[in-house]
Amino acid sequence: MNELVTVYNHQLVTDSRKVAAHFGKRHDHVIRDIESLISQNPKLGADYFYQSNYTAGTGKSYKMYLMNRDGFSLLVMGFTGQKALEWKLKFLEAFNAMEKAIKTPQITPNPHYRTRMIKTAVKDTADTAAMIADTFGVKKPMAMTAAMQMVGKAYGVDMTPLKQFIPSESNPSTLTPTMIARELGILNSKGNPSPQRVNAMLKDKGLQEKVGNDWAPTEAGKPYCERVPYTHGNGHSGYQLLWGYHILELLKDGDQEAGH
Repeated sequence: MNELVTVYNHQLVTDSRKVAAHFGKRHDHVIRDIESLISQNPKLGADYFYQSNYTAGTGKSYKMYLMNRDGFSLLVMGFTGQKALEWKLKFLEAFNAMEKAIKTPQITPNPHYRTRMIKTAVKDTADTAAMIADTFGVKKPMAMTAAMQMVGKAYGVDMTPLKQFIPSESNPSTLTPTMIARELGILNSKGNPSPQRVNAMLKDKGLQEKVGNDWAPTEAGKPYCERVPYTHGNGHSGYQLLWGYHILELLKDGDQEAGH
């Protein structure tokens, strides 16, 4: 739509040829209407309409007029009909859009500034990951993944290329107490896996403790597990501990000592 409007002498204008073409008028008739307005008020020829010329395909030069938004509005005021109304709106929208584009500052990216911002984002990612790991008791790779997403979004920096450098878990934490009970054959009186007994064993070994209604890792337990959020179907939410496979050896020894 901006082909309807251009910049001339530091202001937005359209021209008589465009008006003639889009409103279905003869160009000489549009010029006649403009000059009629100017003859009634010569000031319009200085403030609203500006005589110019264009070169036709034959190479000859012909007269046309440039006009600002006010001049355009005066000129088309008497044009009637549904099509005329549609083009009035389109021209005015073009004036508004171009004006907005000119007023919006065009910031040229500074590569040095962007480089400094990337360096800061990487440093903040490391600091944030350390805080997440310490606060939530999760392992560094998991904390780093979360930190990259958060910091990258905050800085507007794409952290995807860095994800390849996150070390894989040598002992990923995926085991729930029920899975541990099933692996070790720790059963209740009905012969079913007993997560309650597993939790009691983990507590007895000083690896977890109750915080409110949820289990949280102790300092001794943090290397073996990750604390992750959960939400049940009934809407209850909280945190649960997922344990790595190394925990099986620790609990197996304890279970054998207890005579199981």
